[in-house]
Amino acid sequence: MTSLQPSIWAPEFETLSEQERRAVEAPLIARQIQYVYQHSEFYRTRMTDAGVADDEIADQQSLAALPLLEKSDITDAQREGALFGPHQCADFRDIVRVVATGGSSGQPTRLAWTRSDIELYNEMGARALWTMGCRPSEMVINCFNYSLYAGGVMDHMAFETLGAGVLAYGTSNSKRLMALLQSLPQSGDVEQFALYSTPSYALRLHELANEAGIALRDLPLRKGYFSGEPGLQVPGYRRSIEEAWNMQAMDLYGAAEVGVQSGECEHRSGLHYSGAGLVIAELIEPESGDVVEMSNGVEGEMVFTTLKRQACPLIRFRTHDVVRVQTGICECGRTSFRFHVLGRSDDMFIVKGVNVFPLAVHEAVLSLRPRTTGEFCIVLTEPPPIDYSPIIYVELDSALSATDRDIVLSTLHAAVAQQCNFSAKLVPVAAGTIASEHKTQRLYRCYEGQQGPAFTTLQ
Repeated sequence: MTSLQPSIWAPEFETLSEQERRAVEAPLIARQIQYVYQHSEFYRTRMTDAGVADDEIADQQSLAALPLLEKSDITDAQREGALFGPHQCADFRDIVRVVATGGSSGQPTRLAWTRSDIELYNEMGARALWTMGCRPSEMVINCFNYSLYAGGVMDHMAFETLGAGVLAYGTSNSKRLMALLQSLPQSGDVEQFALYSTPSYALRLHELANEAGIALRDLPLRKGYFSGEPGLQVPGYRRSIEEAWNMQAMDLYGAAEVGVQSGECEHRSGLHYSGAGLVIAELIEPESGDVVEMSNGVEGEMVFTTLKRQACPLIRFRTHDVVRVQTGICECGRTSFRFHVLGRSDDMFIVKGVNVFPLAVHEAVLSLRPRTTGEFCIVLTEPPPIDYSPIIYVELDSALSATDRDIVLSTLHAAVAQQCNFSAKLVPVAAGTIASEHKTQRLYRCYEGQQGPAFTTLQ
C-alpha cells in the first residue's frame, strides 16, 4: 500500500465487473477442485458419488453440481478422532496455526491454517476493514478471545496487515479494561482509538461503566468495529451503542471457517462482499439447496467455496446465514454485491406456522429501550410443532419498580405478537444477566438436550 491511502484497499479486485470477476475466478475454481480431488479422499468420494469428474468443475456455474458441505461433516469427523476433519488436504508439517470456531454453544471446531492460508485470510480481512474506514493511524483495542478463537489472533493480524496498531486485550477482566480505556490519552501519536468486540459486549461495558460512574462518551474512542453477532443489522441496537459511546459503530461479517470478509462502507448501504479472487459466494434456497441467482433484492443462504486454501479447503460450505442481497455499484466505487443478514436458517423456528428469526424478536425488545437493555434469549422447551408460547428472557432496567416492570412486559408481549406474529412467555431478568464477554446466545433448543440458561429472575 502507498502512503496516499487509497479509498479502496484492492481496487484490482473490488471494482471488477461481474463478468471480469468470473473470468478471474474460473481458473482458480478449477485449480482448487483439482487440488482437493488429489489430496482428499472425502472430496474425491463426494464428487464420484455425484457423478462429477474433477475436470468438469471449471467455473462458478458448474459448482452447483457438487454437494453442499455442512459444518457437521467436519465436527462429526473430529468427534470420531480426526484432528481437523475429512477435508484436510495439507500435510501437518505445513500447518502452522490452529484456532477454533467461536460459536455460542457446543464443542469448538478446530481449524487449521498454512502460512499461505493465513496471508489470504489477512488480505481478505484487510479489504473489509479498510472498507469500514480502518486506517494505519488507528489503535484498535481487540476484545475478542485470544485463547482459542479466530476473532483473537486471526483478526488481530488482519488489522495489522492494513497497518493499524492493535492492543491485544482479549476477553479478560472487564473492570480492568475500563481502567485501561480511561488511561488512554486524548491526544498524541494515535489519530484514533477504536473498539473491536461483539455488539453485546459493547453494551455490557456500558452497563459496567454506569455502575462505576464512568462516562463512556468522555473516552477517546470514536470508532467501533463489531462482529460475531448480527446485532448491528438491527438499527436500534446500533444506535444504542453509538449513543452510549459517542462513536461510529460499523458492522463486520465473517465466518471463522472462511474468514472476515465483508464490511460496511461509509454509506452504510449493506455489507460489501470483499472475497473476490479468494472465496466464491453463492446463494441457495435453505430447504432445497437450489442455487438462487445473485440479483437485487433476493434472499438466500450464503454458501462459500475457497479458491486458494491449502490446509482445509471448503467446497460449497453452508453458513446457514440467510441474507438479502443488494447489487449495483455503490457510491464508494466498489462493485461487489452487498447484503444484510436476516438471521440463521438453523436459528429459525416455526410457531404455529409462523417463521421466526431471533433478529425479529431483537427489534421488538429494542423498541422498548431504555426500559429494556436490548438483551434477550429465547428458550424452546418442547420439540416441534411449537404450538406453545416460547420463553423469552429479557433484561430490564434495574431501576424499574415492580409496577413498571409489569407494564413493560405487557407492552413487550404486545410488540412481539404484532411484529413477530406469535405469543411469548416473558421472563424478566436484571440488567447484565444475559450479555457477556463472549458471543451472546439468542436461542436455546432444550428439547435437543441443550442446557438452558440458569438465570435469576426478577420478582
